[in-house]
Amino acid sequence: MQRQPGASRCWLVERSADGRVTGGVAPLPWDAAAPPAAAADGDEAVVAVEAAGFNYKDALACTGHPGVMRVSPLVPGIDAAGTLMHPAGGLPAGTPVVATANGMGEVRHGGFATQLRLPAAAVVRRPERLSAQDAMALGTAGLTVLLAGDRLAALVHGPAAAADAEWLVTGASGGVGMIAVGCFAAAGRRVVAATRKPAATAALLELGAARVVAAAEIVDASPKTLAKGRWAAVVDPVGGAVLAGALKSVLPGGAVAAIGMAGGHDLATSVHPFILRGVTLAGIDGAGMPTQAERTLLWMRLAELWPRLRGRLQGTAIGLADVGAHAATMLAGTSVGRAVVVP
Repeated sequence: MQRQPGASRCWLVERSADGRVTGGVAPLPWDAAAPPAAAADGDEAVVAVEAAGFNYKDALACTGHPGVMRVSPLVPGIDAAGTLMHPAGGLPAGTPVVATANGMGEVRHGGFATQLRLPAAAVVRRPERLSAQDAMALGTAGLTVLLAGDRLAALVHGPAAAADAEWLVTGASGGVGMIAVGCFAAAGRRVVAATRKPAATAALLELGAARVVAAAEIVDASPKTLAKGRWAAVVDPVGGAVLAGALKSVLPGGAVAAIGMAGGHDLATSVHPFILRGVTLAGIDGAGMPTQAERTLLWMRLAELWPRLRGRLQGTAIGLADVGAHAATMLAGTSVGRAVVVP
């Protein structure tokens, strides 16, 4: 993985008129030498990208998924970190910044590039203690985990609020799952990590999991609509059968945060957990819901948590040429931890 000095390039995905999708390293789809222009909603920020997070949504964009790739051609990447190339939004040139969501990698070009252009209002000053690669090891995944933890803490009540009650993290060997295990353990929760990858057990225990269980233990194939109550709270980036199984086993007064669909978008369940145990199912939109002011505060919290996660959160730095292969690995469910694109 070598960066070519001075080269302006990206990973570009294109959909042809007949629906064929292609992707590969290409020149930037705009003039990198052109000065920033005024945008209708504020000054344009131009960021020299140093790192970009690799999210499940980005993997879908790399395949041309119509629910993510809304324009063609498109540079994927819903997260990016780097430095401002020109003054923007009241920040001087050279300011370390981070940008997440705001249509990046969906309706406007995203972070899998050496340069990113977006409205200045979408840029947040990056905490000093986080390098660009550190920030992107967290990215939208980290923001989402914090939002989920806050929401669950506000919702859990009754028997589920017992001090020794367990918080379940499904898909725990993925990037979101590993961040969740580390964050919740740091907050004093008794965390149970569920994964179908036994090789991740040692890393999850080091992150603070009280114990690690097989993902198959979460999926309840019985026709019963309720199972023995086990979990005070659940963070689920998987969806599908895993989410349905976890819902059956939430303690009275417990809550579930749905934050992904790596295992499927369907949900076969009943109303019984909700009306017989008072369980709450909360959806967390880490990309769209936080305001920029809220994102600033969330990034400060992530910076405080990072020393606990550094060295324990499994991550891989990849180049632009590796984007397609990693997208395939992620969609196949064989990736572990977080990948960071260094363009």
